Amino acid sequence: MNELHSTKSQVIGDAQMERIVAALTQTTHASPGATRQERRREAILHGDVPTFMETPHVIKPEHLHRADAAIIGFGYEGITSLSPTRSAPPTVSRPATGSVYWRMGADRAPDAIRHYSLFYSRHHNGGYFPEIDPSLVLHDTISVVDYGNVAVLPEDTDETLRRCSAKVADVVAAGALPVVLGGDHTTPYPVVRAILEQHPGPIGIVVFDAHVDFSYTPGEYWASNQWTQLVVETGKINPANIVEIGIRSSRTSLQERSLAESLGVRIFTVDEVKARGMEAVIQEAIARATDGTNGLYISNDIDCMEPALVPSQKAPEIWGLTIDEFVLALRKLSRENVIGYDVCEMTPDYDLNGMGAQFCARTVVEILAGLAIRKRDATS
Repeated sequence: MNELHSTKSQVIGDAQMERIVAALTQTTHASPGATRQERRREAILHGDVPTFMETPHVIKPEHLHRADAAIIGFGYEGITSLSPTRSAPPTVSRPATGSVYWRMGADRAPDAIRHYSLFYSRHHNGGYFPEIDPSLVLHDTISVVDYGNVAVLPEDTDETLRRCSAKVADVVAAGALPVVLGGDHTTPYPVVRAILEQHPGPIGIVVFDAHVDFSYTPGEYWASNQWTQLVVETGKINPANIVEIGIRSSRTSLQERSLAESLGVRIFTVDEVKARGMEAVIQEAIARATDGTNGLYISNDIDCMEPALVPSQKAPEIWGLTIDEFVLALRKLSRENVIGYDVCEMTPDYDLNGMGAQFCARTVVEILAGLAIRKRDATS
């Protein structure tokens, strides 16, 4: 391109070329119709799916360098539970309509969440949320981009996880915060691995979940052993810095809980949250997760929530967290040194009027607002 400009300058002359460029770049609206106004390119990721909050779509890693946060979709759904005694591989066909125990759909969650992020579009008011901060305008403070989706191969779990890690690594290398829309709860495994390859560690982890997910099956990766695999493989996570909030249900075995607690994991059952209140619980959670660490990762499996309030769950468990409790917790956590966030297990097939998808989008807004507040306060 420079050679082309140089050649034309020699033929046309530098002064004339300057006049041409000035005419092309000048925008004038002195008289109606005098200048054609170029149409605004819509922030569409693919099909009719908008980018998250209609933020700019970034395709290449080198375009991430000015971003403070980047959204990534990871629509991976691995092993699913057919029944209490049987499971299915990622390549299985979808369950029939009306299936009770066997539920799928987390692979479609990233696009559903993006659709309902339109309620928080940056074109409304630049990202002003008076309930979060009376003067903060989110998109005036931080730059948020949508880095698209991980290309998933259901038949190749290892390659799919590698691709996710590679995409997250691009974001971390650019100095931005990775925010990942899962997918099932396998999601934290490739995300945290990628973060820790560039982060000195150790880090703390706060998990919202109905299930402990502390199975240990070496060489196998699925949505029930992500935390044990990360502890063993990275060497940068002390189990004493892991906190799980909202635990309940018969899908958690006594063996899993005993293993987790013997290693030092702090488990808050939903009853403890209700008895003590989320304010006290989250204060203890932050103290434990940040003790001796230099970064906080937050993972949100939405089955931590009361399904009457957030119905789009793969494994719905009655008696969950309320939206009040969850937002209070996220407001506190997002002010810490957050190095990554994921929201998982949303299933659009079971959603009601999109409220589950909008809830997931709103949790991302809270994380981004916390990042913006931290950046503003650090420079003020």
